[in-house]
Amino acid sequence: MGLSSLCLHTAAQAQPGIDGLNPAPGGVQARFGRERVIPLQRFSDNDIELDGQLNDAVWAQVPAQSGMWIVEPETLERAPYDTEMKVFYSDDGIYIAVAMEQPADTLVRRITARDNREVNRDRVSFTLDTSGEGQYGYWVSLALGDNQLDGTILPERQYNSQWDGAWYGATAQNANGWSAEFYIPWGQLAMPSREGRRQIGFYGERVVAHLNQNWAWPPIAKSDPIFLSNFPLLEMEGVNPQQQWSLFPSFASTYDEIDADWEHRAGVDVFWRPSSNFQMTATLNPDFGSAEADDVVVNLTASETFFPEKRLFFQEGQEIFNTTSRSNGSIGKRFTILNTRRIGGRPRSPDLPDGVALPPRERIQTADLLGAAKATGQVGNFRYGVLAASEDDTQYRLPGQRIEQQGRDFTAFRVLYEDQGGGTGAAYRGIGYIGTVVAHPDSDAQVHAIDFRYLTQGGIWSFDGQMVTSDVDDGDQGFGAFTDIVYSPRQGFKHTLHLTYFDEDLDVNDFGYQDRNNAKEAWYRFEWIKTGLTRVRDVRVSSFLRYEENLQGDRTNNAIPVISTAITLNNLDRVNVNLQHFPKRYDDLNSFGNGTFATQERTNYSASYTTNTARQLSLNAQVGRSVELAGGYSESYEVGATWRPAANISVSGDVEYQDRDGWLLHQGGQNFTAFETSQWETGFRLEYYLTAKQQLSAGLQWVGIKAAGDRYFNLPSDAPTRNRDLVEVDQHARSPGDFSISQMNFQLRYRLELAPLSDLFIVYNRNGNKRDNLINFNEQFDNAWNDPLASQLVVKVRYRLGT
Repeated sequence: MGLSSLCLHTAAQAQPGIDGLNPAPGGVQARFGRERVIPLQRFSDNDIELDGQLNDAVWAQVPAQSGMWIVEPETLERAPYDTEMKVFYSDDGIYIAVAMEQPADTLVRRITARDNREVNRDRVSFTLDTSGEGQYGYWVSLALGDNQLDGTILPERQYNSQWDGAWYGATAQNANGWSAEFYIPWGQLAMPSREGRRQIGFYGERVVAHLNQNWAWPPIAKSDPIFLSNFPLLEMEGVNPQQQWSLFPSFASTYDEIDADWEHRAGVDVFWRPSSNFQMTATLNPDFGSAEADDVVVNLTASETFFPEKRLFFQEGQEIFNTTSRSNGSIGKRFTILNTRRIGGRPRSPDLPDGVALPPRERIQTADLLGAAKATGQVGNFRYGVLAASEDDTQYRLPGQRIEQQGRDFTAFRVLYEDQGGGTGAAYRGIGYIGTVVAHPDSDAQVHAIDFRYLTQGGIWSFDGQMVTSDVDDGDQGFGAFTDIVYSPRQGFKHTLHLTYFDEDLDVNDFGYQDRNNAKEAWYRFEWIKTGLTRVRDVRVSSFLRYEENLQGDRTNNAIPVISTAITLNNLDRVNVNLQHFPKRYDDLNSFGNGTFATQERTNYSASYTTNTARQLSLNAQVGRSVELAGGYSESYEVGATWRPAANISVSGDVEYQDRDGWLLHQGGQNFTAFETSQWETGFRLEYYLTAKQQLSAGLQWVGIKAAGDRYFNLPSDAPTRNRDLVEVDQHARSPGDFSISQMNFQLRYRLELAPLSDLFIVYNRNGNKRDNLINFNEQFDNAWNDPLASQLVVKVRYRLGT
């Protein structure tokens, strides 16, 4: 018996209101739950050619599940084109076939890099709850044209792309539309240790680009708080994968154009999975290279910019270390105990002789890794993870001398208990611990945290939070706690309350990420989605109220109210309108330790328009106006376009201009300057795909700023804390004056996927970061290009060997 055993009927038989399907206006709603178990067929001897054609003999023996429902927009109506899914399993893995009906002239085929979810194109995805209990899982996706996308999922809908698996798939066009085949080896998936019967949750979703719709089976609305734990279960017998191992030898050669020398580096990654519930990985002498570039960001504030992890070794198995929804920034302000970008990042600042400063090229150095190891596993209801990494010492070159900074040692341990609540009325319960240590001869840092998550049956209420302590050798012990409460009374409505308390000494930034401490905050958000309209396709409205103060009682952040409206028109163009109001508040960060100052009451607004992204040419435009911290206005204008003359060619570009007459910057001590500023930001990207496995791309990002001092302020050191308004004064005697900033990233890259998780990269990177006196924008760009901080050619090959 196969998928047809589920009590949802074929397209010809489907009737709203039968067999557990509840009537909804124009469609159906479903509460599947774990009671729906679908026995799968097993074929130990099969000879499938994964070409997407579905013409192998075995597929004729597998029953089909027919039909999907529209979940984006959330109409939950029956989809206009049929979708047939077939699933079976073998000793080695799980096979999925899907036949998708669609008129040939509506197919949208676009080739991109792996894991590109931003491009609107026809694709099909499957999410597998490999825990069988709504605790964790994986998703795999194929776009028409054979592009692969994949990642992991945590309760209830925390999708991310930080996993690349060695699975196989292909797509094909046919007279009725298109089709796809998937093969996912068991050895690529973490699963509990089980003898005999095993159950895996299953969910399928299809993107139909020309309609700008998502269809799904089972039909779980996007706003439904119950997702992962509501999948129907596929039941199999005797799935107990044998030991799996892989070796990834790599070799990289880097030519530094500025220093005119070559550096060669050989390393190896090791992957070992002795059983389905345990995995160990290690890397020795890795070269993570420059295959992926970060976005250009000019940040002159006291708050650090967060950059996501792009290194495959640290992405693999990372989900166990994501302790709360704030870890990935999906809810509330980003806060994470483990930020692996710290490993191999900028070293600790070295002790320098008086009057000596590091040259710009030395300041941007990152630490090399000697090695790292990671183990993850599961025992019963407990999951755990251990991570350790060690950096090499860093050499700084100064005129006539060298200075050495010793590397750091990183360690993290995580354990999590989770279940489905038994008779407590919970759909999910979890409580966990995470501890980190960063060891360095100058200072050690420890962080310990307890996290929890509770989801009620039906998902109406969700509670998520963490309690944290930190202990840094050169500081005091810190404490913090937060909780996020979500109330979802019905489809399309969601209320969220974030509560936060961080004391003055909490500091997780040696290994984690937090934007500030010394804060008490309450933040309420409301989200509403409306579909089934006549004049427009759907409307999304979100609003929030926010109040934050430091422990001294200063109001450091507030918003009353903030309203954002997103409208999708019937022609699939999109309109966004945002309105924000910020009453007077006090900034205790951007004086860099020189006191707290009051900011102006501000009202900001912006609007944007984006044409249908399924078209060959799509355009976007945005305008905005905001009030500066010390008065004055900032106006911004942005236009962009993406042109796809063929399925394998993409050309995109955008230009933004910002005019500010009050950009407030700290100038040392008690002094501030408000600058009249002009800023241009441009981006350009060309992508050409010889095949879905072979890519040639070129990308350029540039930011140019001209800032002329206009008004000058002093922060009186003797004023009461609550009345510390900036006092306008004549120009400071030691004001640094007018300036220009030019930052540029250019990358030319060739990538060839030799086999799953095996690649050849040839990459040229050129990075510039120049600060000058006030000069025009042409000179700024020329200076950043002609006098770069880095100019490197990297050739790297990595190949997977193993079972």
